[in-house]
Amino acid sequence: MMRRKLLLIIALIVATSLSSEARLPDGGFFRRFNLGVEWGYTQGLFQTWDYNIVSEEGYRIYDKDGEFLFHSNASLAGQIGFLLNDYFVVALYGGYAGMGNGRRLIPVQLRLSWFFDPLDEDGGFLFLQGGPAFHVRMQEPRPAWLFASGFGYRLRLNYDCNLDFSLGVKYLIDHPLLPNPEGPGYVPTQQIRKNNAGYYALDLSVGFNF
Repeated sequence: MMRRKLLLIIALIVATSLSSEARLPDGGFFRRFNLGVEWGYTQGLFQTWDYNIVSEEGYRIYDKDGEFLFHSNASLAGQIGFLLNDYFVVALYGGYAGMGNGRRLIPVQLRLSWFFDPLDEDGGFLFLQGGPAFHVRMQEPRPAWLFASGFGYRLRLNYDCNLDFSLGVKYLIDHPLLPNPEGPGYVPTQQIRKNNAGYYALDLSVGFNF
């Protein structure tokens, strides 16, 4: 449900933005594209879990709870962006990110940014992003989903280059491997009825775009 809502919001804003007139950038359609790289520091805050499995004897084992998790990670991503108009940018991000304790991911994110001032000026912005996050170790049966939102400030270096400083909240929903409570290894997929884990974190990042 969250994934559908995010995609619908981004699609509506993109359609509205493309229908409006823009004065940036000069030089044609391809001048609307930009590239960039972003470095981030992620501070974990809280984690939740909710699982329901069937034991080898046929009875149910379930647990639902949460706890604080103060674990820090780093992230690195490249991006290709498209300037919709003077105030909106949509970008595709991909790279490497850590989340929680020992969770290494390759996220593919679609980000929508709304700038308070025209893109050729310094100013603040809000952003919303989301997308799948694939596990580096490739053992989990399904990818995780990573979402983030927050605010930032863009510092224009010249007409083609800028620095973006941003602070946001991240939320990861995952379906991790469950250790087998009745023996070695992990719970087989066919015995899992429900398996959701959530991770909340603050993220501070610096991006360079050109």
